[in-house]
Amino acid sequence: MYTRIAEFQSTSKVNCDMIIAFFQNVMIPRNIKNGQLSCEVFRVSETTGFVISCFKNKSDATKIMKIMASELNEVKGNTKIKLIEGERVFKIER
Repeated sequence: MYTRIAEFQSTSKVNCDMIIAFFQNVMIPRNIKNGQLSCEVFRVSETTGFVISCFKNKSDATKIMKIMASELNEVKGNTKIKLIEGERVFKIER
């Protein structure tokens, strides 16, 4: 399992709402159709949040990033996005 976490920070609530709507209605559904396993979006404040995306492996994550990279750069506007990613070591659930 490979995971990518994207932290985003917008300059306004409206801009943050717009990028979340883009994630929900355009980017994430397309990514799921192209092999992404799951995605969760969390809002931390009116202008910040993070996205957790899971993939089978790093090559699938790279493939998805290539699909969305240019569009994401266009859409993000005044939103800063920081990515961290890596292999999942373990998961504990109840």
